[in-house]
Amino acid sequence: GDQKGKYYSVNFPLEDGIDDKNFLAVFKPVISKIMEVFRPGAIVLQCGADSLTGDRLGCFNVTLRGHGECVRYMKSYGLPLLVL
Repeated sequence: GDQKGKYYSVNFPLEDGIDDKNFLAVFKPVISKIMEVFRPGAIVLQCGADSLTGDRLGCFNVTLRGHGECVRYMKSYGLPLLVL
């Protein structure tokens, strides 16, 4: 983030070719810490298609099941959730 948004975004570098198992092994603990620190009242989750296996713009191997597990995990927090 920049200016008033500084320190309100998190970027985490990932290896090319990451699959569901390894993506979720990073996603869940990172999100858990983010939820603990930021304590949001709502969540906006952007599930970009460029992370999906076979996407010509992306370099990851995350499946629809992997994306679905991320959504399920975020729903478990019981907060309002907007999925894009």
